[in-house]
Amino acid sequence: MRAFLKRSLLVLAFAAVASPVGAADGAASWKIMRLGGRDYLPVSQIAAFYRMQAVPRGDRGVALSSAERSMSFEKGSREARIDGVKHWLSFPALYFAGQFYVSRMDMAKTIDPMMRPQKIPGLKPVHTVVLDPGHGAHDRGAVNRWNAEKNYNLDISRRIRAYLKQAGLRVVITRSRDEFIPLERRPAVANRLGDGTIFVSVHCNASGGRDSVATGFEVFSMAPRGAPNSNDSYLTRRSFSPERGHAHDRASNVLAASIQSAKLGRVPMFDRGVKRARFAVLRHASVPAALIECGFMSNRQDARKLHTVEWRERLAQSVAMGILEFCKLASGGGRPKTLAQYRAEEQEALAAAGWDYQPLAGIGNLVRSPVPGVSGWRALLDGPLSEEMPPFRLEYEPAGWVLLESWAAGSAEDARSAAATGGAGAEQAREWPDPPVGWPELRGWRILVPVRADGEIFVPFESPEGAPVAD
Repeated sequence: MRAFLKRSLLVLAFAAVASPVGAADGAASWKIMRLGGRDYLPVSQIAAFYRMQAVPRGDRGVALSSAERSMSFEKGSREARIDGVKHWLSFPALYFAGQFYVSRMDMAKTIDPMMRPQKIPGLKPVHTVVLDPGHGAHDRGAVNRWNAEKNYNLDISRRIRAYLKQAGLRVVITRSRDEFIPLERRPAVANRLGDGTIFVSVHCNASGGRDSVATGFEVFSMAPRGAPNSNDSYLTRRSFSPERGHAHDRASNVLAASIQSAKLGRVPMFDRGVKRARFAVLRHASVPAALIECGFMSNRQDARKLHTVEWRERLAQSVAMGILEFCKLASGGGRPKTLAQYRAEEQEALAAAGWDYQPLAGIGNLVRSPVPGVSGWRALLDGPLSEEMPPFRLEYEPAGWVLLESWAAGSAEDARSAAATGGAGAEQAREWPDPPVGWPELRGWRILVPVRADGEIFVPFESPEGAPVAD
């Protein structure tokens, strides 16, 4: 064990010396601090390097921003935000002697590739995308009350393929029917095609029983050598093993983030983050690779969405958009769109269609239809409005929360009043007996709005699993 730990420390030391921080512009002046046995860099210097302004939030965290980019870190946490999307760091951000620090590993493998993706070494123009529908045949994957994961994976992959082929890319799919393919053979399809190929494995998530509170989108790329998986808090022997997937771990992370940004920008779901893992399909891929999770089979609301053809179509379109944005980067066309850019496009599309779009700080957005007498409420993470707003039956009704129909409120004040009092009728707002879990669920063009004891509306933009609590 002692010999193993000694070798491990040597590997970590080499990884730190060999990181892109040492090759970055002006890198000779980086102030490296040894904290907890690892190399850390001051966030203030990271902000200066990317020409961003750093605003500490006491000793709890720090936010970095420029005209177009943003980052934020929390003390003692591996969760960070880059351009509005959650990223899981390899090691927690630290606060020491009045300054925030981020590990050198994370600067090299996450932050710099996201901030300057055009400098990732070895990027080649993409001509082929290999789509891998997870599971198959006797390996059903997760199962919900309607279907098996293997079938959703194949359906979504086929829809993604259609969009990519329409864009002029060659698309290879690892299975086109209900068959079982061993894990190591899946990335081998992409490996044989070589440079100019990327690999995307399509899955659906599951956690606990059929009514799990876990919800949302997440996406995985290969964990860096010498770093734990995002779902692990410790290093193991495998953490130091060299794998094929390490050759493109920077590009893979940018591919994963590009897909996650497009999904969140186009489809209303909770952001579980861009994560790192050592799944077999990622370990054995010698090309940029990502594994996407398309919601939870074990969550009632996610499962219902997955079973809706229109929702799967929109999801597939968003995944294809994220892939195409990475292809644009690989061809020298600039960095992938950020989440903010996708949302701005949504707002522009609404305005072009005649909708009056009014962001309401801390509440959501009031969207007025060009049709007289029709208004719509939508959350900041909701998708674009449709011309049709069909009713949607709910299976449970939470208390202390009210339902605002998309056509119910004629003004912002009407909506506030309806939410605070329960409304003038069932079609406007209703108070319900049991509290919800997770972040406010969006159903069709309705939104569940929690009401505080003082009658004010409280809508968190996100929350951990469990009921949101007003401050």
